[in-house]
Formats: sequence, C-alpha cells, structure tokens
Amino acid sequence: MLESRSRQSAERSTEAGSILTARVPRLATGELTRLLGIYGLSGTFKPLSGERDQNLKVTAADGRQYVLKIANAAEPAQALAFQNAALDHFATADPSLPVPRIVTSLEGATIVPVHHDGAVFMARLVTHLPGEPALDFRATPGFRHDAGRLTGRLDRALSGFRHSGGPADMIWDLRHAAALEDRIHHIADPKRRAIAETVMASFKARVVPAFAGLRRQVIHNDIHQNNIMRDPGSGAITGIIDFGDMVETCLVNEAAIAIAHQLYRAPDLLGVASEFLSAYATAMPLEHAEVAVLFDLVKMRLLSREIIAAWRSATSGGPSPYRADISEMGWEALSRALSIRPEHATEHLEKAMTAPAPRPTSTDQAYEDLMTRRRKAMGPMYKEFYQQPFMPVKGEGVWVIDAHGKRYLDAYNNVPHVGHCHPHVADAVARQVQVFNSNTRYPSELIVDYAERLTTTLPDHLDTAMFVCSGTEANELAWRIATTNTGGTGAIVTDAAFHGNSTIIGALDTATLPHERLEPWIGTVTAPRFAGAAGGNGKALSSSDYAATYAETITGLAKRGHYPAAFFVCPVFASDGLYSVPAGYLDPAIAEIRRAGGLVIADEVQTALGRTGTDFWGFQHAGIVPDIVTMGKPMGNGIPLGVVVARRSLVEGFLRTQRYFNTFGGNQVAAAAGLAVLDVIEKEKLQENALRVGTYLRENLAGLMARHAAIGDVRGTGLFAGVEIVDRDKPAPAKARAVIEDLLKRGVLVGLTGAGKNLLKIRPPMVFSRENADLLVDALDQALAKVG
Repeated sequence: MLESRSRQSAERSTEAGSILTARVPRLATGELTRLLGIYGLSGTFKPLSGERDQNLKVTAADGRQYVLKIANAAEPAQALAFQNAALDHFATADPSLPVPRIVTSLEGATIVPVHHDGAVFMARLVTHLPGEPALDFRATPGFRHDAGRLTGRLDRALSGFRHSGGPADMIWDLRHAAALEDRIHHIADPKRRAIAETVMASFKARVVPAFAGLRRQVIHNDIHQNNIMRDPGSGAITGIIDFGDMVETCLVNEAAIAIAHQLYRAPDLLGVASEFLSAYATAMPLEHAEVAVLFDLVKMRLLSREIIAAWRSATSGGPSPYRADISEMGWEALSRALSIRPEHATEHLEKAMTAPAPRPTSTDQAYEDLMTRRRKAMGPMYKEFYQQPFMPVKGEGVWVIDAHGKRYLDAYNNVPHVGHCHPHVADAVARQVQVFNSNTRYPSELIVDYAERLTTTLPDHLDTAMFVCSGTEANELAWRIATTNTGGTGAIVTDAAFHGNSTIIGALDTATLPHERLEPWIGTVTAPRFAGAAGGNGKALSSSDYAATYAETITGLAKRGHYPAAFFVCPVFASDGLYSVPAGYLDPAIAEIRRAGGLVIADEVQTALGRTGTDFWGFQHAGIVPDIVTMGKPMGNGIPLGVVVARRSLVEGFLRTQRYFNTFGGNQVAAAAGLAVLDVIEKEKLQENALRVGTYLRENLAGLMARHAAIGDVRGTGLFAGVEIVDRDKPAPAKARAVIEDLLKRGVLVGLTGAGKNLLKIRPPMVFSRENADLLVDALDQALAKVG
C-alpha cells in the first residue's frame, strides 16, 4: 500500500540533492559476514526493502534477530547519530515502548564505518521487532486505536528529547510544505491540479500563519502501515520502526501524517481520524490551536505525496518509485476531504480528543460476559468510568469492594455523603419502605418534618422547599421559576460548567459543548481563577474587572435578543477547576446579574451539607446570597432526592401561570433518607471533620509538589480538593487520566474535572479520616512517580 520505507529518507533535503544520486551500498555476503563479526556475531542475512540504503534482517547463530542498516554514501553521520540518540532516549523515557534498540560493536561503537569499492558507508545494527508490516493487514478501528495510543506514547517520550543532529530542512516536513507549490504544475490531470491548488491555497491561508504558535519537538514523521509492525496471528501491534525521517517540527504534524495514511479506502474520513486521535490523546493530547489546523495538515500530507510523486516522475527520467494505486486512493481521499467544512472537521476532532479510548479486554471472563450482556441489553449509552475493568459490588463507609473482594478507598463519590451504606440511613429507609411510600399530594408528617428541618439550615429568605428526584430536575424547576418571574429568556453560566442533562439544562453544559455551538440564549463568564499553574498563575482579575466581564456577557445576550433570567453557579466552581474566592469578591459580579433583572441560582449538588468545612452550604462559603438553591446527589445518601428551595414570592409567582408535580419527588422513603443524613451530619460532626481532615489532606497533597513537577497546584476547601496535573505548566489531561488509572490499580478512586480535564477531583464521603488521607497521599505519590 505504501512505498519502501527508505524512500522518504532519499528525499530529505528540499531539492533532494546528493542523496538521490549517492552511491547505494551493495555489500556481498562475505563482506556482510566480516561486518557482523565486528559485533561479535555470526548468522544469516535476508534482504529487506531499501531504495537508497542496504537493509538486511540478520538471524544470529543463537536465534536472536537483528536489522543491519548500511546507509548510502551521502547520508550525514550526524543524521545517523541523531537517530541513534533518539532510540537510546526511548530506553529511559519509556522503556517498554516497542521500538528498535541500538546494538553496539565489540568496541562500543554505535556507528561502524564500512569501506567498500572505494567508498565509505556507515553501518548500524539494531534489534529486530517481531511481526510483519501492517501494510498487508486490513486496518480496523481496533488497529487505529492501538496505533494512535502507541504513537502518542512515542511522541510523549520524544517530548523531552533534544539533539543538534537532526535535519534542518526536509521535503517531507509539513512545516515546509508550502515550498512544494512551484511543483504543482507537474500534476498532469487538470482536475487533480485544481484540487492541489485549492488545498495549497487553504494550507497557506489557514495553517502557515499558525505554525509559529504551535508546539515543536522531534517527531517520527513517518507513521504509516509499512512502519508499524503487527503480529500476523493475533493482529496485535508489535512496534514502530524506521526512524530515518525524524525531524524537529510541529508536534501536530505527527498525528496529521499518521491519520492521512489511515484514510485510503476509508468511507468515513472523520470517523477514521477520530478513532486514531481519541487514542493518541490519551498519551499526548493536542491543544486547541493544533486541532484547529489538524485536518488541513492531513490534506496537505495527502497532497504532498502526490506533488512529489508527480515531480519525481517528470524529472527522474525513469519509472516512478511511487505506486500508482496509492495515488488513485490518495486523490480520492483528497476529493472527499475537500467536501468537509474545516470548522466541521475541527469540531469533530475536538470531540475525539476528549472521548475515552476503548477499554482493553479483561482476562476476567465473568466480567467480559457481563459487559457483553450489558452492551446488548443497555446499548452504547452507558460508558465505564475507567479504561480498565472495575466492578464494585459492596460499600462500607469510605470503602468499596469489587467482585473479587478487593477494597478500594473511595475518595471521589459524594452521593454516599455520610458513607456508603451508613447503618442509620439504611435502617431509616428500610423501616419506611415497609410502612408507606407515596407522593407529596398526600399530606405527610415525615415530609413536612424534612422540609422544616432543611429550611432551618438556610437563610430566612429561603423558606419554601419543593421536592424532585435529582439535581437535573432541581435545576430545570429552578429555571422555570426564574423565567416565569423575570420574563427573561437568557441563562448565564461559567465557561466549563455542568448543571444537568435535560434538554434545557443540558444545553448549559459548557464543560462539553464547544462554545460556538451554544444556544444564542446562553451567555458564558469565566470562573474566577486565583491559583493554578495552568489555570491562572495567581493573576486573578480585580473584583471590579471581573464584574465587567459579566456586564459584557449581559450586553452580548441583549444583542442576541435575550435578557438574563438566571445565573447558575456552583459556589466552588468545581467543573471549571475548583476555585475558592476571597470574601466579597463576587459581590460586584452578582450585582450585575441583579441589575439586569436576573436571579441567582446556587447549584449545591457538589457543595451541600458541610462539604466545604467552613459552612453548611457552599454559597455561604463563597459569600453568595442566592434567590434559589438547588440540591441533588448527596441529599439522600444514595436514595434519589433533589430539592429546590426559594423565596415564597418566587414560588407564588411561578404558580400564577404554571403548574408542577413530581410523582416520586420527596416521597416518604426519600424524606426518611434525607432526615437520617441530617442526623448523621449533626451527631458525627461531619462538617467539623471536613474542615479538619480536609486541611490536613491538602497540606499533605501540597507537600508532594516538591517531588513531582507534574503537580501544578493543590486547591479546594473542606473535603473537596483538586490536584492540578500539568506538563511544563500546561494542562496535561492524558497524564491526569494515567494517574487515576494507576490509582485504581493501587486501590484508590479519584475523579477528573476542570476546564482542561487535568484536575484530580478528590471529593470523598464526609467520614474520611486522617488515616484515609495518608493512604491517598501515599498512593498518589507512587502513581506520580510511575506516570512521570
């Protein structure tokens, strides 16, 4: 499907130059045997493909296999040293990465000069990777995922590699692809020439100006099926070979090149690209600016091959070294790529960047059987949280136990607010479910007791409770109350927020939806940032300047014909990155909302019931005075219970024109659970525990920063902590994902959050102890040491 692996090395300089005309080594068996003796080996030889070099597979007398590579006479020695240094670098940066390893001679040389027929050639010996080039296998989604993940690992390892011997100018470096424009005239077919001119013009307009702002590093620069080795039996990828085209260039070029080579015969170009990219991003996530030019780079790679093929055919005077069938598929892929809007491609690939890679198959047959049944009965809607198999079946306090009896410290789930299966809550629910359970249209002393007890914990103006089953339903009802009372039709949210999954509230999911796809009635404001290597560097706006951004958002809504009905806010801005604000900081911003006629809705789904340690409610911790408070997850300790509490006048205003009833909202069993949760919080002094243990936990987490550069910041309040994972002060979501996967193996559960998907989310049950905190910190220390 592709040309010989050394073909691109033959065209390293922009004008090809001496490498194209240099003498090619053709050592006979006797000379090869003497050369192999320099390495203390003897064996047999099998020629491998090589247009400009002599490459041979060596089977030594002891059965081990190598590849002997003898470069053409014009190959610069520093280029070979550059390649060798990279292979040596992998041995320390990612020792398990399946790439060739350098074999030294008996005298310790990595490059051996060979005198042959009046010329000097440079020879190297590397280990042979098992398998066959993937060229002869049908590419499947699984293959693309595996190739993407492996390529991401390779680039991550190369991110720390520096060497002066790499080529300064290479015809296959996409950073210099615009230089090929003057060779388009060699394309004979006028329709194809027109395609080339269109792609080139778009590349020069959209990509070339962006190059200066893109990350640069050394990349392989030639990931395609002939350089990916695959086991012919299992189909598993066994490694990546041929580092002859390595170059320091823009990182995103690596993904573009690899994706381009996956598109031949692919009916769904973006689907295929996404399969590769979603896996690549688990190890080496691309930045937004890189994804914005990725599809243009893919098209340019396809075109570069065809321009160079046409040029060489026209100027070589002999048969083309390029396969015509590949050209036919390349032009077909280019034609289809041109029908895709760049904005649509970018949006599709952005989603692929955040999509989880497929879960590897487990050796636990019972687990796999269950997953097969689950996929058949429940469809594709339900995703696993972890990439590795995990199936908890029992909970006790801060612990969950899996099907094999392994215990895991739960430092993530806030639904079991007072601990998994707390006996006081479980007994209250069991008693009530055996007595009576119905809806709120029937008067119930138990439900009234819960409403009274809950509202006494809130400021006096929040005096009316309404019951639902979830946080989503609570926010939906709050939105209806707000729009009815204000007449407004606009909503304001922070720019990486999540408040639920209904049609209306799901539209506010700025943590997932690209901002260009938000409904015109939604305005976004940036969460206040007071810390974070990747999130603000401590350079927060002044309170008045921050408020000015709210005024700008309100003005933007008005231009689109909307006025704010409500501002939805998580008091600690958890999904945005878990930021706490100084006293009074938000007052001017909240004043802008009220001046525009909007209400303030405090979403307490993550911060209620003493979690901040300092206060019983998150809005009190943030210094916000809300008009409506919404509650969900922790209220019933696992029993579905959501609550909306608002001023009586707002509820009355809503009911003048609207009606609301929820069959299961606030039933007697849910009320019994809610009351029991309040009992436990009070009797076990869990708010005080959150303050005391939370402080201890964050201090010890911060203590890890001296040993681990990957920690950019530690922040939070009470038993709600965030650990920001960075790579050179930039968000490192793939590394953060690797950390939580490693923590799972060590028996600790944490989550991920933040605008950059790089904040470890630590939000354990409120019965978390100092001993639990020590276990968590030790496990994180070990995980970071392994992940790097």
